Amino acid sequence: MNWITWLKGLAAAAIGGAAAGAANALGNGQLNHSTLITAAVGALSTVIAFLLKSPLGSAIAAAVNQPATPQAPPSAA
Repeated sequence: MNWITWLKGLAAAAIGGAAAGAANALGNGQLNHSTLITAAVGALSTVIAFLLKSPLGSAIAAAVNQPATPQAPPSAA
């Protein structure tokens, strides 16, 4: 995996999400504290989506979904 390309994609997702959130808030005619919060939420949501779709996200999801200890198969009684 090329880490520089991955980091560029992560930064692009954060910047794009923040820009989309700010544009949405400014489109409603608002320029205050809630605009900053909306931009931050937009950035966070796109970063989370990027991480879930990236190779790193699939490795994390696989590790989270594996049981910690192997379980015995059910007995056929």
